[in-house]
Amino acid sequence: MAQSKGALSVGVRLHDLPEGTVEERVRMAGKLGFSCIQLPSKVLYKSFGINRSGLTHELADHLREELDASGVQVAVLGCYKNLATPDQNQLVDTYAEYEACLRFARWLGGCPVGTETGRPNAQNKMTDDRFSPAALDTFCKGLARVCSMAEKEGGELLIEPGWNEIVNTPERCREVLERVSSAALGVIYDPVSLLHPTIVGEASEQVSRMLHLCGSKIRVLHAKDYEIVDNEDQDGWCDGSGSRLVCHGACACGNFDFEAIAAWAAAARPGIMTVIENSTPSTVERSRDELLRMGRSVMCEHVIL
Repeated sequence: MAQSKGALSVGVRLHDLPEGTVEERVRMAGKLGFSCIQLPSKVLYKSFGINRSGLTHELADHLREELDASGVQVAVLGCYKNLATPDQNQLVDTYAEYEACLRFARWLGGCPVGTETGRPNAQNKMTDDRFSPAALDTFCKGLARVCSMAEKEGGELLIEPGWNEIVNTPERCREVLERVSSAALGVIYDPVSLLHPTIVGEASEQVSRMLHLCGSKIRVLHAKDYEIVDNEDQDGWCDGSGSRLVCHGACACGNFDFEAIAAWAAAARPGIMTVIENSTPSTVERSRDELLRMGRSVMCEHVIL
């Protein structure tokens, strides 16, 4: 049998690569064998010394040439801005950011724009009111507006649920997908971002719920691993237990098993773009190799079945 392409098209966040310009990092990603990248707007701004007004058609054409030459696609153009802020001036500026990024994504070739799921305060601090129905209402209102922008651009907006934010469980993610019924809305699924120290033992059950409830809307995967440390002194994945979840690149610690998600991808979304997060130059190749191996293995099993 011919070698399977694999269930996972593995990529890397551009800002997890060594320092360099956007063009240099795109070339790095290609030379390292990655097929896709996550490209945050803030990385573009820093590298080119611009703000959103610099997201021009000419810049998109230039980047597309670099991407094509390196054999790399943009899995996600990141615009991780708080859609639940109560500061109306801030919100107006945030909407303008999404509008500019959605337009730029179309010029880049149609990649989706990715977003966080917000916190209900202007400081974007992690507080318990993120669990409230009111916070979810506010986020859905802002999300619906940006989804309308995405529809007009013929693009996609992907939300990334996380424990630290308003959409912090598979069930809340499903509720958002039902309330904001836009064809432009999809999901970036990062299974570790939905974990926290108290529930790490239930990770496989949570993965099953997420894939069951939201699998049809998952367009991109994030892949990372974690360790639990015995303090909550820093911001992070904390839950009042006294411990904190610290993130690392996929397969770096052996604590999160990505196999079930790879198997789902083989059956439901073969070749899904899977971006390694929280890697370092010393761990990124190991993460890449493990995910590629896993993706080929589960794809072969799926074909045989």
